[in-house]
Parts: sequence; C-alpha cells; structure tokens
Amino acid sequence: MGLNDTPVGERLHIGFFGCRNVGKSSLVNAVTNQDLSVVSEIKGTTTDLVKKSMELLPLRPCHNN
Repeated sequence: MGLNDTPVGERLHIGFFGCRNVGKSSLVNAVTNQDLSVVSEIKGTTTDLVKKSMELLPLRPCHNN
C-alpha cells in the first residue's frame, strides 16, 4: 500500500522530542530531505508543530508529528 492509499491512522507515526536548540528541526529537514522546519541559533524559534506525511523505504508510509 502506498502513501496516498494509507490512511493517516494506519501510518507509522514518528515524533522528535528534546530540549530547545538541540537540532530537532535540522533532523526533520534531513529526514524529509526538505527545508520544512525553520532552523535558527535563536532559542525557541521553531515552536510551531510541523506535520509531514512521507514514505520511508524500506519502512512503510509514515507521518511525522
């Protein structure tokens, strides 16, 4: 089953948690291979929740929370 055929509830959910300014946004950008999150040296810059559906091979369709 592909990304477009898999409901969000059946996708593997991945969360990135950690202290401020430790590289979570950079990690999300690297995993998605996109400039999805704002990256800044200023603490607390990226406080908005970022959601992204993607397909990580050889895994299955995923959803980043």
